[in-house]
Amino acid sequence: MYIAPAVFFAVFASLFYVPGFLDTPLGLLTPRELLSQTLFAVFGLIALAALARSIECDPMWPWRPGFRRTLDWLRRRPL
Repeated sequence: MYIAPAVFFAVFASLFYVPGFLDTPLGLLTPRELLSQTLFAVFGLIALAALARSIECDPMWPWRPGFRRTLDWLRRRPL
């Protein structure tokens, strides 16, 4: 399952978010803020790539054939 790394990296990226980053001129950023925002961007991109991979490969998405097969199997199951 590729959704777990996507969630993990998204949560990890949120730890490095710098509020008001786009309103601050680059010359006024401290090295810590610049590093933190760089890490936010890197981990955010990794999370987006993992989400795209999850959408492409995981059977948990409604448009994937594996999801429909599982749902059909659950519907035909006697109670």
